[in-house]
Parts: sequence; structure tokens; C-alpha cells
Amino acid sequence: MTTLSTLPSETRPGADRRARRRSNRAGWLFVSPALLVLLALTVVPTLYLLVSSFHRVDLFGGQSQFVGFANFGAVLTDPKILASLLTTLVFVVVAVSVEMLLGLGLAIPLSAKVRGSGPAAALMLLPFAIAPAVSALLFRQLVNPNYGWVNHYLGALGIVPTDLDWLGQPATAWLAVLGLDVWQWTPFVALILMAGLQSLSQEPMEAAAIDGASAWQAFRHVTLPTLMPFLGIALVLRTIQAFKTFDSFQVLTRGGPGDSTEIVNLAIYRVALQSFRIGTAATVGLLLLVFLLMLTPLLLRLVGRHGDHEEA
Repeated sequence: MTTLSTLPSETRPGADRRARRRSNRAGWLFVSPALLVLLALTVVPTLYLLVSSFHRVDLFGGQSQFVGFANFGAVLTDPKILASLLTTLVFVVVAVSVEMLLGLGLAIPLSAKVRGSGPAAALMLLPFAIAPAVSALLFRQLVNPNYGWVNHYLGALGIVPTDLDWLGQPATAWLAVLGLDVWQWTPFVALILMAGLQSLSQEPMEAAAIDGASAWQAFRHVTLPTLMPFLGIALVLRTIQAFKTFDSFQVLTRGGPGDSTEIVNLAIYRVALQSFRIGTAATVGLLLLVFLLMLTPLLLRLVGRHGDHEEA
């Protein structure tokens, strides 16, 4: 009788383990299609990129030739590619900085639960409903020197000449591509920060107000430190996306005038599909990937340290 009474307690752990194994197998079974898609779309192309960077690839059916680090040497000694890397870095720093500031400025009033904030937030989704290439085509028409609305209205105010060719001069071409990028991506930053502001507890702000803190002091020392995780998410996602920008530059300027707006993705396009140097283009892409993998944790650490400093 004693043996029978203790048998269930002795076999229960084994039964639980078998049940967990079955549950794990079922979980992996459901997840495996997504993992296979992820493998096919990310890991395999990355491995191909890595292999191609060490080969001279023939697009027309010839045999690829192993060249070692020759492609890396070609990239690091090509002045146009190096210039495109610098151009990309300048674009990312300026565009992301402006978008983070404007996004925060939009998120603060929109996060307040007042009349009209909901429809206004919904309208901010409009740039995401338009394909980037289509947005660039529309913007190209807006800055057209012959019939564009930008010249018409700014010229009427005496701000710019009515026949200004925005895409024909380096300085104004930069203003055009930056303006398009800010219009497209500032709402993205604002929506992330708005969600962060709405999730924050109001008790610390109320306590700061009772202690006599001004609105700026409360924002700087209470709201901003607690908002840092959301700022970090927006900064990392927006920085990665900015490094991937291609459509707006290709449609608006194609890297011109001259090479003044040739970013690294345009350089990859030129090297791969115009010069047919696939190995060199793959090397540029691989170096950019490694740079982003190194930059992402640095940005997160920077935002985290700034938040800790503000709290202190």
C-alpha cells in the first residue's frame, strides 16, 4: 500500500519533464517557419555578402576568383567611396539630430490628452502611407524651378528667387533631401516619444510641481531621464534607417550635382550595377554592416549614461 501511494509522486517529475519536452517541440514547430524565413532573408544574404567581399564576382556566368583582401584595399583607397562614407555620416548626424529634436517637440503637446491630439497624431502617419520613392517624386515636383510650389510661395515672400534650381546647386540640393527626410521620419520619432510620454507616471511631475520646480526643471530632471529608454529606441532605429537611405537621393539628386550628395548606398549602386564590381560593392556593404553593429550598442550606452547623469 505504501508503494502504491508513493508511485504517483515518484513518476510525476518524469511526466512533467516529458510534457515540457512535448510543449517545447510544439513551440519550435510553430516558430520554425518564421525562423526559416529569417534565415533565408538575413543570414544567407549576409554570408553571401561576406563571401563576395573576398572574390572578384562575374555577373555574366564566369567563375568567381578569390582575391583575398584586395577588395578591402580597393575600397579604402577609392576617394569617391571614402567621400560617400563621409557624406553619409554628415547626412545621418544632421538628419537624425533635427528629427529627434522636432519629434520631441511634437510629442510633448500631442501626448497631452486634449481635444484634437488624437486626429493630429493620426495625421502624422501620412508620410508612412506614401512609398519613399513616391514621396521623393512629389517633392521633386514641389521644388521644380519652373512650376514648383516651393519657389512660387517662397519667391512671393522674397525668401528665394522664383527661378531657384534647388537640385542644381550642392547647398540647396542638400536642403531638399534633408527636408524630405525630416518630413518623412520626424513623425516616426514623435510617435515613439509620444507613446513614452503617455506611459509615464504623473506622480513625480506632481511632486516636482509641489516642490516649486518650474516646468523646464521638471522636464529636465524628471521627465527626460525616464524618457531615455524611448529616446534610445528612437535614436537607434532612426540612425539605422538613415544609413539605409537610398530612394530619396536616387530620385531627387542621383548623387549630384557632381558627387556632392552621393551617399554610400548610391556608391554601392554605382559600383555594383554600373561598374559591375560586385566584390567591391559587397565589401562596402559589409563594412557598413560592421560599423552599424558597433555603433548600435555605443548609442544605447550613450543614451543610458546621459539618463543616469540627469537622474543624478
